[in-house]
Amino acid sequence: MGSKIAANSLRVGQFSAYHGDRADGMAELLDTGVDVLTGDYLAELTMLVLRKNQLRGGVGYAASFVDQLERYLPRIAEGGVKVVTNAGGLDPVGCAEAVRAACARAGVTLRVAAITGDDLREDLGTLLGPDAALRNVDTGEDLVLADHEILTANAYLGAWPIVAALEAGADIVVCPRMTDASLVVGPAAWRFGWARDDWDRLAGAVVAGHLIECCGQVTGGQFALFDEYPDLGLPGMPIAEIAADGSSVITKAADTGGVVDTHTVTAQLIYEVRGREYLNPDVTVDLASVALEQAGPDRVLVSGTRGREPGGLTKLSLTYEGGYRNTLTVGVTGRHVAQKVAWLRRAVERAVGAPEEFDAFRWTVVGPVTETDGDQAQSTAWVVITARDADRARVGRAGFADRIVQLGTNNIPGFYLTTPPQKERLFGVQWPCLVEKKHVQPRVLVDGADALDVAWEFWEPGAAPEPIVPRLPEVPSGPTTRVALGDLVGTRSGDKGGIANLGVWARTPEIHAWIRRELTAERLVELVPEATGLRIERHEFPNLGALNFILVGYLEQGVSSCTRIDPQAKGLGEYLSARTVEVPRALVLERRR
Repeated sequence: MGSKIAANSLRVGQFSAYHGDRADGMAELLDTGVDVLTGDYLAELTMLVLRKNQLRGGVGYAASFVDQLERYLPRIAEGGVKVVTNAGGLDPVGCAEAVRAACARAGVTLRVAAITGDDLREDLGTLLGPDAALRNVDTGEDLVLADHEILTANAYLGAWPIVAALEAGADIVVCPRMTDASLVVGPAAWRFGWARDDWDRLAGAVVAGHLIECCGQVTGGQFALFDEYPDLGLPGMPIAEIAADGSSVITKAADTGGVVDTHTVTAQLIYEVRGREYLNPDVTVDLASVALEQAGPDRVLVSGTRGREPGGLTKLSLTYEGGYRNTLTVGVTGRHVAQKVAWLRRAVERAVGAPEEFDAFRWTVVGPVTETDGDQAQSTAWVVITARDADRARVGRAGFADRIVQLGTNNIPGFYLTTPPQKERLFGVQWPCLVEKKHVQPRVLVDGADALDVAWEFWEPGAAPEPIVPRLPEVPSGPTTRVALGDLVGTRSGDKGGIANLGVWARTPEIHAWIRRELTAERLVELVPEATGLRIERHEFPNLGALNFILVGYLEQGVSSCTRIDPQAKGLGEYLSARTVEVPRALVLERRR
């Protein structure tokens, strides 16, 4: 089935949120009918994964994209559907060549473009100088290039190379490291002929792209309020119906699970953002201007988005060799859990060394539900022991894992491991920083045509938006009661390098007034003691009734290095929602009406 779209809008369907997402997204969207298929494969960690694959002799792009695409090429060609993806990763040219080979096997004729120019790894020293220091945008620390073996260095490109590729007749556009939203902004700007300074339209498309980039997360997946709905099943692939003015309707593939409403859209809108201004290389988006309205079953209108000039910098995501890490998990069953864990800990420290002798060392005890009268699963705790160090031998199998295994018959009763001992693994440190756009030259290659350079345009910075002081009702007074915070709010959390993003949105204006007053950064630390000592930013989104907390350093030096059992902070929001708070009883009654 081909496109089913009104002449005045563009229907964009997102079929992938990450490298490893389910493989049937394209079929679901083609069955429904879309004009453009967009696929995101590049989570923060993925560039490092692809680099390691290259070092082992593999490809530097998401090969699964090519396999998935090949099955649907005849339908894509017949329907005139455009495909835009960042599956090119570290080798967009190689990925485009693989796509052309797939087209030949499928017997279809489609023009394929590759975009390059993001990869600065080999040129950093020349561009910036070997002694250049790159400042971490989260921590403020400086990284001296000469001190490290850089594994990846990719600048975030914007939408205009995609526009150039589509204008040159490309049917499939293979991108490297773009901003996630650019995959959607590019086709919209091409379709409607937007100028580079159509700030509000571009900003609206950035929001649409941000909303659908994580696929099921806007259609009911990872949704904190799922228990208030009928069975959500398998949430469908999301679709953004983008209008010429930059507004959009967020919906999903027909006859699929999940739900699209203002709550699922709010949850995704505050995911992996920071403050009010969302910095995109093509436009600075004022998230406080976004208005959401339920426009029908599984349809949310997103309008009112304002934008202004972008800065002269773009994000540069670096990874470098950070050392080695290893993990073992020991089962502890039955009574006397605290005493058993203490004995195990003393024995492990004698065998491998004290925690302070490592760069990082973490003990995490999970469970048990009960020490007595439960089944074995309920009566078992798992002790996760993780060590990280620049010295490979300290965390290697011989110096770490095997020494813990040797305690098997010499320590706590019921000692067992959940997996065999593993070798140490190299981890990369994620280093988010900024680079001047003048050092980044995007380039478009369409089939055998000459390469086309796509220049950046530079603008004088515009004025920051005026602060918003929301008009909210008074917080009810009177008797209080203790409830789980999740009875009042929804939550959504995630990772960006070493920071954790923790968004909270209120269910009613009265609850919004209460969290605005009570849920301070200091109160958050009381509820999430793991955040003690970290720098915490608190940002307000009055139009959404939401707060967003940034926990700097919560994920250490990024997913690959993090020793927490939840290294992407996906469960952090659910953890917060399970904490109990004292609230006016009237808020709980209002929430349950």
